[in-house]
Amino acid sequence: MPKENLYPEPPTCDDRLLWDTWMSMFQFPTLTVADELGLFPLLEKAPATAEEVAKNLSLGARSTEALLGVMTSLGYLVRLNEKFHLTDVSRNFMLPHSPYYWGGILHFLRNNPLSHASLLEGVRKDKATIYADNDKDVWETHDLDEAQGRAFTAFMHSQTVSPAIGAAWRGEFEGVSRLLDVGGGSGAFCFALARRYPQMRFTILELPMVCKIAGEYISQAGLQEQIDTLTINFFKDPWPDGYDAVLFSNIFHDWPTEKCLYLARRSFEILPSGGRIYIHEILLTDTKDSPLTVTSYSMCLLWITEGKQFSAGELHQILAEAGFEDISVTPTYGYYSLVSARKP
Repeated sequence: MPKENLYPEPPTCDDRLLWDTWMSMFQFPTLTVADELGLFPLLEKAPATAEEVAKNLSLGARSTEALLGVMTSLGYLVRLNEKFHLTDVSRNFMLPHSPYYWGGILHFLRNNPLSHASLLEGVRKDKATIYADNDKDVWETHDLDEAQGRAFTAFMHSQTVSPAIGAAWRGEFEGVSRLLDVGGGSGAFCFALARRYPQMRFTILELPMVCKIAGEYISQAGLQEQIDTLTINFFKDPWPDGYDAVLFSNIFHDWPTEKCLYLARRSFEILPSGGRIYIHEILLTDTKDSPLTVTSYSMCLLWITEGKQFSAGELHQILAEAGFEDISVTPTYGYYSLVSARKP
């Protein structure tokens, strides 16, 4: 075939979407690199030019330009009069001394980077492959390996701190006296509620290693009088009673629908009439194809856990099947919503 006939017409659209998707693979690693280099604490001390950043971080001009370019175009920095300044996002979430620092997430994922091979294996086998070098699931790994348990607890603490405050202020928790936080990790959600509702008492239901770690977080927060921990496997062991609310924060998304229904039914069984269940999650639309961040999070969960993100409709169906009524959805913070329901 003559060369001139190979491509008789241009494509019907341009290829920007492919470029955007391709280049997105560099965005999060660039953020973790900026964090590890100390870019954000440097600029907190004083805004700086590219030359000053390069000198202070011992970087070359080319790498500094690329690093600052990505961080600025993403919105972590802003350039004014040739100097780079922190934005509000960076001041809140990228400074190690901030209570909202995303360090747990940044550090965990830079030590457990996603690869094509790992994701491909996860998709083909429909199973978590983040710890492909052992045959244990993520929860057993975290309970047996203290370093992994601490890293993952810090990961979830970073993810939960700010949304928990949003939920504590925007959710309806009036009248709750004793709350059972199932899979509560570090206790970050309980911390927010405890400060908002000082009369409330809390129990974190977790595996042994996480209970040990949570005790340290609770002590550091000075909330030992309001929050305690209880070690059980919540799929195998009996649940405690005496609670008028049960909370699942970032828990349903770890499990398939049938296991979430089990958790909802166990909650229904231990709650008194009028008791409430709360599910704090990032929700998919009913068509399950947006928002992009949430669909991407489902892919992340495929890599790490047995679960996925749910739509509000799916959670409504689970709660209704378990026997709950008065099901409501309240946007709380960022992408998060609080789904709550009452036992009749």
